[in-house]
Amino acid sequence: MTSDPPRVLVLIGPPGAGCSSVGRAAGAVAGLPVLDLGRSVADELGTSPDLALVAVPEAEYRRVETDTALRLLDRAAAEGAVVALGSGCLEDPRTRERLEELRLGHDRALQAGAVGAVAAVVALTCSPRVLATRNGLDAPRSVALGTVHHQFVQMLRDRQARCRELADVVVDTTSTTPEEACAEVMRTVGSAFSRRS
Repeated sequence: MTSDPPRVLVLIGPPGAGCSSVGRAAGAVAGLPVLDLGRSVADELGTSPDLALVAVPEAEYRRVETDTALRLLDRAAAEGAVVALGSGCLEDPRTRERLEELRLGHDRALQAGAVGAVAAVVALTCSPRVLATRNGLDAPRSVALGTVHHQFVQMLRDRQARCRELADVVVDTTSTTPEEACAEVMRTVGSAFSRRS
């Protein structure tokens, strides 16, 4: 089994699963730059990550998000990086295709005799209850807001299923710190790719 981290590590998962925080920890461990989609989209829109989704109409946000995701994935493939991608951008087929291209490139490298993981896509999952807390949806709410929690749980199911489909490995962050989740990501990625080589 290899202990070398992948040259490209892409973290996908629903809001609150830890893509950004685990990504920062993984970048420090692997000695790779961290490309955070949420931060990059906010910078592109001239706002903070917390306000980016409401700063512009959602269609505009999603367009910028997809364009930025594709650029970050291209940069990671060219230079090596940890990419905190999240899950919103996975609705666009171009982003899913780019992830699949990264995975195919990795498989070709293994077939050519490369040692260690070249690229890995990791889905971070988490229990809906913990994700609701991490996203501030566990506080009492007015009935005027409707079934926000139900809608959030449905979105989580859809996004976590899509992430699992696209990932090489899955790591649950429900009961971990970012550093613990990072260690599990590195261990799981190394184990998964040593079995495939």
